[in-house]
Amino acid sequence: MPIFLDELMHRARRCPVACALKIILLLLFISALVIALFFKDAMSIYAYVGFMAIIGYVAILAIATNGNCRLKLSEDD
Repeated sequence: MPIFLDELMHRARRCPVACALKIILLLLFISALVIALFFKDAMSIYAYVGFMAIIGYVAILAIATNGNCRLKLSEDD
């Protein structure tokens, strides 16, 4: 287990943006799951779909910054 934590800390120091996006994505996904399970009647479907769209955008950014800290949008970058 300490080897896993060392690797995680090394990656977080090397690329804090990607690490932060993964943590935010995990927290958003857990909150969406809690809303879907326990508060499904308290939230409208349109607000929930909007929330899921936000989670999708964060997921796209997390995947785009996974390899390195820079976003590579085209071959010229």
